Order: sequence, then structure tokens, then C-alpha cells
Amino acid sequence: MAKALFIASPESFAGKTVVALGLAFKAIEEKLRVCYMKPIGIAETMVEGKPTDEDVVLMKKVLGLPHPYEVLCPILVDEYFVEKLLKLGGRGMEEILKAYSLIEKDYNFVILGGFRSVETGLIAGLSAPEIAKKVNAKMLLTVKATTEGFVDKVLLKKRFIESLGVALQGVVLTFIPYHLRYHVKEDMVPLLEKAGVKVYGLIQEVPALLNPTIREIVTSLNGEVLTASEKINNTYETILIGAMTCESALIYAKRAANKLVIVGGDRTDILSSVLETPTVAVILTGGIHPGSRIIAKAEEKGVPLILVNYDTYTTVQMINRLSGRIKPEDMKRIEIARELVTKNVDCKAILEDLRND
Repeated sequence: MAKALFIASPESFAGKTVVALGLAFKAIEEKLRVCYMKPIGIAETMVEGKPTDEDVVLMKKVLGLPHPYEVLCPILVDEYFVEKLLKLGGRGMEEILKAYSLIEKDYNFVILGGFRSVETGLIAGLSAPEIAKKVNAKMLLTVKATTEGFVDKVLLKKRFIESLGVALQGVVLTFIPYHLRYHVKEDMVPLLEKAGVKVYGLIQEVPALLNPTIREIVTSLNGEVLTASEKINNTYETILIGAMTCESALIYAKRAANKLVIVGGDRTDILSSVLETPTVAVILTGGIHPGSRIIAKAEEKGVPLILVNYDTYTTVQMINRLSGRIKPEDMKRIEIARELVTKNVDCKAILEDLRND
């Protein structure tokens, strides 16, 4: 029987796929036959004319999995997922277990990827712990350690998971800000371990992995590149939203290096100021052309100006949805993820603890 580990998190975009990817590579090094399955996914991309989940596309390609997408991700939902899960009723769990039975016989290690947060689907009996219990899987949480509040969050989720009869094997702390790295390691980790939570790794923020490239933003937002098209493969570290006075924008712009600026095309005052500071690219919202003077200045500075038709709020939301995504063809990010997990997560201990159960 295959050993199964369900990787979930208290919230979305907490590094589940990155950890799954790194752990899968380590398992392959140890000669394990590895499969990835996402019981519930979101229909956000098309492959061969059919909708499927982006994480499943990535893992299927990287691991060379032969199974069809409907087996690797038996339930697909959209953003209105509660209604869909409720309509499925008991059939939802049946479909997941049927797909899992097709997978487990060919592998000795199955990684299950969580959908959104660990409790998502509870109303329909399809939360991560409920699925994990049915397939006899342990659980690993990836947890954003961006504030001290993550400790209470971990303990709350631990109680929730265990209340459903599933073992929390441990956690990996992710997205740790540079200024909190020592505090998390020296103060927070001992608190978790004292409370019975095993910490397998600490991963700091990595903008090159977390943030999309300018090219990915252009593609997603159907933007028009007005200047410096040769620079759109770059990534940014921070976002500056130009919904403020010119004076305030300039103060923030000077503080933030390697930034992406999102601002209305009619804010020539802000545009002129930020182009004098280290800027990776500027997204011009509202479909408003900035004029020849700004274009000439951006060209001179080598800063891409991207014209989009969305308003500023929608643009920010769409960019946020791109964050943390690794495409199957993006070998650079895949390698970054692999190295990040290899260096910062004790994958060997995760596998040994799972085997020794």
C-alpha cells in the first residue's frame, strides 16, 4: 500500500506546490515511485481542449505521470466552489476515492495537494482532513510565517485536523520575511515544538519564485508593451500602487527598489517621479495612454510601460492571482523551487517519519 501525505495550508498561496515539488524530487532520489494528486482543483487552464488545474499540469509534466487529468484531479470547481461541492454530495468523496484507487497501486508514495485552505470543503464533507482520513494519509501544513500570529493559527489547525481523526505530521514555515528570520527560528519554532508540532523547515521569501515576470503579467492582462520590450522577462520585489499624492508616491518610490508600479495612465505627475527611481516596470491602468513625454522618458530609462484596459483594483487582483504560480515550461522556477526546498526543508525526515508510521 502506498504511503500518502496530504499537503495543505491554513490559507491559499502558502507554498503547498513548491514543497510538493521539492519533496517529490527528494523521493525520486530515494528511488521511490512518486505520484501527485489534487483531489479538488480549480478549472483555471485548458489542456487539449479540457479545463484542469494548473498545479496538476505542472506536476504531471515534471513527474512524467501517465494518468489522465481527470484521475489526477477528479473534482474541478470554479470560484463558486461551495455550490458545486454541495451538489456533489457523497458522490464527491466517491469520485476522489475511485481516482485514488487507480493511482495507489502503481506507486509507493502519493502526494496529495490541498485546495485553498485546510478547512475548505468542510460543509460538503470534503475538507483536506476528511479526504486524508479516507485514504489513510498523514498531513503536512505549509504555513505563512509573516507575523507572530501564525503560531496560534498552526495550533488551531492542528486541533481541527486531529478532531477529524487525522495525524498532523508537521509543518513547513514559508514566506518568512528577512527581518523576522531569526525571531521565527529562535523564538517561534521552539513554541511550536513545545506544543507538539514538528517543524521540518523554514523558507524565506523569494521574490524570484513568488512574483510573476513582467511577461507573464502582460500575457495575463492582455497588455500592450509601449517601451523597453526587451526587459519584460524581469521580476520585481515589491508593488507600488499609485493611488496617492505625487509627494507620497515619491517617498515610497525612493524606499522601494526593484518595484512594479501600478498607476492610472493619466497620473503623469507620479509617472514622471517613479521613473527617476529604481523601477522594473509600470502598469498603466484604465487604457489611458500616458503621452509622448512619459514614453520617451521610460524608453530612456529602460523601463517597460504596459498599457492595460482594467482599472487599478482589478489589475492588482489579477496580478495577485498570478503570484506563486510555476508553469510547467518554466525550468528556471522549477529549479529554484527544488533548490529552495532541498536547502531549507528536511525532506529526508519527512519521508522517514511517514515510512515509520
